[in-house]
Amino acid sequence: MQHKNLLFPLLALSCAVSAAVHANNLAITGPGAGADGSSKASGISYSDVRDNDLQSYWQPSSNSNQRVSVKWSSAIQLNQVVLKESGSAVTSWRLVNNDNGTELASGGSIGSNKVLNLSTISSKKLNLEIISASSAPRIAEFEVYLNTEGGTDPDPTDPTEPVNPPPTGEVTACSASPQGFASLDGGTTGGAGANAVTVTATTGAEIQAALANRDLNRPLTIRVNGTITTANSGGVSKFDIKDMNNVSIIGVSNNALFDGIGIKVFRANNVIIRNLKLRYVNTGDKDAITLEGPASNIWIDHNEIYNSLDVGKDYYDELVSGKKDVDKVTISYNYLHDSWKTSLWGNSDSDNFNRRITFHHNYWQRVNSRLPLFRFGQGHIYNNYYTEVQDTGINSRMGAVIRIENNVFENTTNPIVSFYSSTLGYWDTRGNQFSNTNWQAMPSEGVIAGPNVQPNAVLNLPYSFALLPTNEVKAHVIANAGVNKCSF
Repeated sequence: MQHKNLLFPLLALSCAVSAAVHANNLAITGPGAGADGSSKASGISYSDVRDNDLQSYWQPSSNSNQRVSVKWSSAIQLNQVVLKESGSAVTSWRLVNNDNGTELASGGSIGSNKVLNLSTISSKKLNLEIISASSAPRIAEFEVYLNTEGGTDPDPTDPTEPVNPPPTGEVTACSASPQGFASLDGGTTGGAGANAVTVTATTGAEIQAALANRDLNRPLTIRVNGTITTANSGGVSKFDIKDMNNVSIIGVSNNALFDGIGIKVFRANNVIIRNLKLRYVNTGDKDAITLEGPASNIWIDHNEIYNSLDVGKDYYDELVSGKKDVDKVTISYNYLHDSWKTSLWGNSDSDNFNRRITFHHNYWQRVNSRLPLFRFGQGHIYNNYYTEVQDTGINSRMGAVIRIENNVFENTTNPIVSFYSSTLGYWDTRGNQFSNTNWQAMPSEGVIAGPNVQPNAVLNLPYSFALLPTNEVKAHVIANAGVNKCSF
């Protein structure tokens, strides 16, 4: 009987403890708790998501690609996030650990009470990214907890939790659509679609005219059949795909050569660049292909891009690069060679955007460094072949997290590093092959991944993809990367 009488006080104590734990919203009580974001409407504060008031809310200035974050002055442990939306405008979102770029959860709608149970992690900042919404969303609360009874592992059947689809299907070198990040949010179709316009250009002036005079309501494909130079380009120093969407520039067989002039994608979405040779670009931005955000859904495929190592390292710039808020980009089956500076993503340590780039089946040969150099955001590098790398290969910096899998590195120096930034980057290494590799530690400048290469992060991916066994990568890439490999 005494035990029975004790039951009610014990239950009450248990409920009180549970309520106390749940009430400890670390977004409010954590060390130096605060909030920031990408934009906010007039009269709105970022801190409205951490004020325990459902009547106030954060609302961004636009519907898509917006962020609100909760943060702390020192790292906290957490295993549960509760999101509360005023209304139901959100149609696609992601929760990201800002410290290493790991996606913790994603989904479609949020609604009035979205509870996310996570494995226990440590973080100084969490980002809620609103990818799309039917109207400007209103996030009333962004709550964070450490459940002292232990967090629960994500349920792989729950679509709101991170799902890492297994590699599927056969590898197809001449695909009509991209794999990787450029496959998200409807994919990347470029100039294809209803009422599409196709023009053929044999000079740079004709390319410039096609871009300048295009009907912005109709997709445009420019087929390049000739050698393009600054002399035949009507006075432009680069070709700007700017303030427009739904554009493809595609070379005809082996005939499209951009000799000394490059392409820039700026404030543009849904763009494809395929089957072009680009070389010796020393005008404009001095990059063969450069992307500047806001820009998304870009596919750079089956090109040959090169400079020369017989000049000073600053004579040319990058072969392919991106800066600011560039997202959902796939770079595939390119032959990238003979370059000092090769591929830069994020042009400074303050270029802080959650860019997401996939590199697959590229052939990197006789290059010095930046393969790629990647700041912030997330990268996926799979089934690439690297050879004759002189200084450094993949350089993950400023908290970037890069999944590096089933690549082949031959005759390379420091194939995976985090050098030259105040904040280290991370790598999720899986199934790579290294031969004749020279690891040179530089303690004052950062860390190297080898010689005993191990992952120091995990990056789950929001897409499925076909993955070659590592022992098949070299032959496949050499045979299929570059121009005139497919019928475009």
